[in-house]
Amino acid sequence: MNDSEFSQLINHYFQNDYRERGKMKWNGFFLSDHTATLKKDDQIRHTNTEKLPAISLDVAQNKLRQAFVNYDSVTVQQNIINTKRQFVPNVTGLVNGFSDLGVYINQALIPFETIRTVIVNDHS
Repeated sequence: MNDSEFSQLINHYFQNDYRERGKMKWNGFFLSDHTATLKKDDQIRHTNTEKLPAISLDVAQNKLRQAFVNYDSVTVQQNIINTKRQFVPNVTGLVNGFSDLGVYINQALIPFETIRTVIVNDHS
């Protein structure tokens, strides 16, 4: 068999006989933690955050300071709307500290100007 015949045979195989399995062949490469993360991301993406009543920035900052001193968990809703015209998911956790720009909750900075409301979750 010369190069030309071999090339024709290969081309014929890929054009007529070969069936690409697509995504199926890659499923075996996903580990359980990858799958769990994908499911969690999908769930977050499809969660509709309920609109909470807005409070003033002074009241929000006072609540955040009190929660910081008392080691209380807080839930912060930001005044940020995603592309589906829904509020971004609320942030819940401990207040780690403050900066001139905002508050740190679970090590993530939330700018003061985006805070819509703060709910203090009592640990009692």
